[in-house]
Amino acid sequence: MSLKLALFEIKEVLRNQQIGASEEEFIHELETKNNLKAGSLVWYFNHLMMMNVYGEELSEQAHESSKKINRKWTKNEIDFMFHYINDRQQEEWGINITEILDEIAKLLNRGYQSVNYKYYTIIKSKDEKQNESFEGVQFTTINQKDLPVLSAQIIADIPAQTQVNQTIAAPKDDDLLDILSGLITNVQKLPGLNLNELLRSLYQLTNMALQNQHASQEIESMKSKVNSEKLALQDSLVKKEQQLMLEKKRNDELQKEVAKLAMEITSFNQLGDAAKIQNLKSYNQRLNYIIDGFGLVLQVGS
Repeated sequence: MSLKLALFEIKEVLRNQQIGASEEEFIHELETKNNLKAGSLVWYFNHLMMMNVYGEELSEQAHESSKKINRKWTKNEIDFMFHYINDRQQEEWGINITEILDEIAKLLNRGYQSVNYKYYTIIKSKDEKQNESFEGVQFTTINQKDLPVLSAQIIADIPAQTQVNQTIAAPKDDDLLDILSGLITNVQKLPGLNLNELLRSLYQLTNMALQNQHASQEIESMKSKVNSEKLALQDSLVKKEQQLMLEKKRNDELQKEVAKLAMEITSFNQLGDAAKIQNLKSYNQRLNYIIDGFGLVLQVGS
């Protein structure tokens, strides 16, 4: 997947106004080319289009006034920055935040220092608000000697399950809806936790787990296929070697029989004409005996 390449291509196309007749078709082709989930680029496309229009308006104002216009950060740019950081970190684990901020600066047509300062300013502000919320919580303690003895004895007699039910109803182990409901309620009560971000992170982790499982299954399948092909090649090699040895043996035997025929022919040619006529019958019998004993001689003769 390459969200970075897809967004830079969208920016270039918007800048040159080369989208064509159908925006949906353009986005779908871009998602397919970069192996992105269907619909994942729609949000970015709309935001980049709005920022492109806003940038053109600022350029026209600067041209008309011949003065440099102080470009303030818009909510659209801030949303884009944090949305892109979250997606890039999920897409490429371990990526440096500096690299992501540099990509954002190029996508937003801003300087890197401006993006860097805005990002860390917002992060610092969020941390201060979170610390203030924790500082506002006060805990009161009671000395042990001030505890009423009778009340403590009564509470001790109450079964543990009853006490739990009076505070938070513990969901049953097999009731998924109760578990999810309790999780949502608890997260909403805890400061500094964002339920949407928590669930999105869990969802991304399960997606990665499924992808790893699928990749592992594909690797095992490839290993099995390779092993099968290896065994088939080994079996074929053994058969070829056996066939080669058989052919070599038959060739050696054939050479011996051909040598016998050559000797008979040489001996017959050395005879005189009268001797040839006299021994022609026995000569033919010997030739037939050799040929019948090894049929491949017939193939040589032909």
